[in-house]
Amino acid sequence: MKRVPAPTRSEIERGIARELELAGVQSAAVEARRLVAAALDQAGGGYPGGEGHGEAGGAGKGRAETVTRQAALELAKAVSRRLAGEPLQHIEGEAHFRTLRLVSDGRALIPRPETEQLVDHVSAWAKGRAERNGRPDSALEVGCGSGAVAISLLREGLARTVVALDVSPRAVSQARENARRTLGAGAASLDLRVCPRDFWTALRPGDQFDFIVSNPPYVRSSEIPELPPEIRLHEPREALDGGADGLAVIRRIVSRAGEFLAPGGALFIEIGGSQAAQALEAIDRTPGLAGGRVEKDLAGHDRFALALRPAGNSQTP
Repeated sequence: MKRVPAPTRSEIERGIARELELAGVQSAAVEARRLVAAALDQAGGGYPGGEGHGEAGGAGKGRAETVTRQAALELAKAVSRRLAGEPLQHIEGEAHFRTLRLVSDGRALIPRPETEQLVDHVSAWAKGRAERNGRPDSALEVGCGSGAVAISLLREGLARTVVALDVSPRAVSQARENARRTLGAGAASLDLRVCPRDFWTALRPGDQFDFIVSNPPYVRSSEIPELPPEIRLHEPREALDGGADGLAVIRRIVSRAGEFLAPGGALFIEIGGSQAAQALEAIDRTPGLAGGRVEKDLAGHDRFALALRPAGNSQTP
């Protein structure tokens, strides 16, 4: 009896892409390629004959290679997880953020492209400040999650030391793992702390920072059930739920930011697309803060609330 040849990698990718598309997954072809790559990696390459068959060893020549039985089993598990709504980053085990590759496994929110823009705003301000008064020395992050922002600040030279707070011990454990993985000996410059819900009590009176940055929870509690399953079921609620109007944590940050900012320091907060007016109102009525403004993300949505603690020669954020 004639043996039916095993499907090739390209054929498998096309079949998975069809399954994902039927399930309503956007960018199904891209996700299919990534799922196959993740499964092959977990199966130790996944190609008969070992050497010379992977992406770096000739996969670009038609991608006609077949996969091993073990790789096929790993792939079936990965596809089943994705069809059940699990985020692709959790299946791959990592998420990309700026120049970083971070562990991603559900302990903390998956970092989004908008938050990369938040760091862009910090970078632009820090470079302008460096030309006048020298590079910022210290930073505070409220709600560090996976550590993506705090680690980026150190890796990109935007601060010499960072204190990073989060109410979730699981998120802080992931941030510590990512710091060890990406900063090496430089991880000593990152002070990660599990904090109470009143996160300001994790600081000492008199502590001051050159800037404060946060991507806080800003989704309305009533909107959580309406989120896509991959967010609602697989990402930590405490990283999403901003209370009845989505502004509970944002207001708490703004309320005491002026107290913990050094003169000339700046505040950078990611906000929801409909929260600009309320965020600016909170900034305007907070002692020690001035120059509040809102910037848009690449999609044109209001996304970043910026403010300054005034000083005679300070630069607008």
